[in-house]
Amino acid sequence: MKSLNIVLSGVGGQGIISLANVIANAVLESGGKVIVAETHGLSQRGGSVIVHVRVGDVEAPLIPPGNGDLMLSLDPIEAARYSVYLKKGSMIFVDNNITPPPLPGIKIPSLDEIVESLDKEGFNIVVVPAVNEAKKAGNPLGANIFLLGASYQTSILKEYIKEEAIIDAIRTNLKKPEKNIEVFKRGKKWAEEKLTS
Repeated sequence: MKSLNIVLSGVGGQGIISLANVIANAVLESGGKVIVAETHGLSQRGGSVIVHVRVGDVEAPLIPPGNGDLMLSLDPIEAARYSVYLKKGSMIFVDNNITPPPLPGIKIPSLDEIVESLDKEGFNIVVVPAVNEAKKAGNPLGANIFLLGASYQTSILKEYIKEEAIIDAIRTNLKKPEKNIEVFKRGKKWAEEKLTS
């Protein structure tokens, strides 16, 4: 089996670990092998979080720098911070909301500056209004699953994970499963309308 290296990033409290659990369980249900390694920042809520999800025939839990195939990020600053793990040409699906760092007096780059910087490094960036769309769906904590839906519609995830397996994994791993399944489907629909037309 080929391998797929997924980098998940964001800040504490955004559901990055829950997202990793859904993906990992969906891979297993789809008949694949998976290793998950999570790293928390200094503070659980608001601190930097990165999770390495390695699918297929891999040995080590951490993705070597320059070997990642796909990133899902709920924060543009964290996407830029951890882009070192990605191959050039990889897709980055990133939410359009920046969480200001808790340190005062730090100049925060704009979303446009971050996207331009990642674009210059050779990545394919898809900016997704995941938080806003999840709120519209009445599920403000579902931005992680909206992002998963958007990326599933347009990325290499389909080669490794069946859609039914994601829906089953949402049912068994998340609170309010039906609301999260709805958000996943909305993410897919958003990507279909915005990215494939």
